Amino acid sequence: MKKLGFAALLCAAVLLAVSAFFMFARKSYVCVENGLFESLSAANLLPENAGFSVVSRSQFQSMSETLAGKTARISALIETERHFAFQPFEIEEDAEKKAYLIEAKDWFPVIADNLERTSADLQTVPPDLDVRFSTLDGIKSGERALTVGGSYAGDENYQLRENVYAVCHFFDNAKATEIDAWCARVFSLKESAQKPVFVAAVGDIMVGRGVQEILLNEPDGLEQIFGSTLPVLQKNDILIGNLEGAVTDSNANAIKTYTFKFNKKVLEPLKKCGFNYFMLTNNHCYDFGEQGFTDTLDALKEFGIATSGAGRNLEEAEKFYHTEINGQKFSIISCGAYPVENSGFNGKKQAAATESKAGILWQSDKLIEAVKAEKNAGYCVIVNVHGGEEYHFKPNESQKSFYERLCAAGASAVFGSHPHVLQTSVWNGGSLIVYSLGNFVFNGMEDMNGAEESEIVRLGIIGGKIVYCEHYPAKLDKTKVFLKNK
Repeated sequence: MKKLGFAALLCAAVLLAVSAFFMFARKSYVCVENGLFESLSAANLLPENAGFSVVSRSQFQSMSETLAGKTARISALIETERHFAFQPFEIEEDAEKKAYLIEAKDWFPVIADNLERTSADLQTVPPDLDVRFSTLDGIKSGERALTVGGSYAGDENYQLRENVYAVCHFFDNAKATEIDAWCARVFSLKESAQKPVFVAAVGDIMVGRGVQEILLNEPDGLEQIFGSTLPVLQKNDILIGNLEGAVTDSNANAIKTYTFKFNKKVLEPLKKCGFNYFMLTNNHCYDFGEQGFTDTLDALKEFGIATSGAGRNLEEAEKFYHTEINGQKFSIISCGAYPVENSGFNGKKQAAATESKAGILWQSDKLIEAVKAEKNAGYCVIVNVHGGEEYHFKPNESQKSFYERLCAAGASAVFGSHPHVLQTSVWNGGSLIVYSLGNFVFNGMEDMNGAEESEIVRLGIIGGKIVYCEHYPAKLDKTKVFLKNK
């Protein structure tokens, strides 16, 4: 083979350079802002035979420099723009510009929350508190978010939503349709504002002593019993109550100081009130023995009201109640942890489920491990505990230890009942402990100090994190409960 001379090599090099120049000069480029370009996956980059190539701003600048100062042809430039919902802004789209919403992220006004409650108006911020603004990830333990103009994150009219757009400026009308189709495919909404799931809990519900007669026989029975609490109760995704008694026709009551039973038809108005989960792991679940207990399970199933920590045997009682709402997975369990009654009734011995007996779940190390497993499986875990000492305004050390262990295992919230009076609420890391919710509906408590005080605790949860924490103080007046200061 004949070797090429120096002149021939030089000529070939010049021809290659000229060919390269015209190749680059003829090609169309879509130039994308660096950060936005880095978010594109390989699957979103065009194949080689497309009518244009996609490059980052840095790549395009480097390529232009390679071409000895000659600028390669840009058919479109894409950059991000960020705007809040409260800003009077609207991208004016035309033949030369178009916007594609790629992210909607809500910001939250948050305050440090020591859980002290002085009124029913929970959206009022005391003047000595500082408000800061944070994204969901930045909300710290012990902080809660405030509403904005009465709206929660995720609401359509929420004003602190940051909308992020990919804005395309078209410079080549011949390529605009093709580039627009690519943008519509690549720059779709990938992260939208998350709507909180609201979980609320109230204390003891005992619908005997005239309450169920009003609910069943009066046209406005719900309003008569639940008064101003009704609008708060009915706006939740999950509403938990502690049903103190058996739903049964049995007359074989246990020998103890008080025994309570209810007509199963009363479950229908309670369901209309918003209750879709009742805990049964209390000291009145066995007031009419095992038969009364299984009758209660049957009645809840008939009316479509969930429970857990209660079953026809231990295996069933150990099962958590699972539900998924707005893409969030929840796991709820209830257990007993109350002391022996003065009458001698021992819940652990007489009401706890066994392999061959229907009953309730009792506090145990095994339950702690089960909560941990639920958390690891991706659930937001809620635990209801019937424990503590009656008419004591402070939790005892046994309560504190067990409830804190539940939080350490992964429970997002622990709701307590049994003392019949309000006890404190505290943050434990990112978890909430409400040691006692008091009596919510429980006629006949007017002579007991503090037994007519209760509250509705309402949590707005996003991604397993408590974002909103609302406490609505309530007052019981014989058969009626109402919000205080309303």
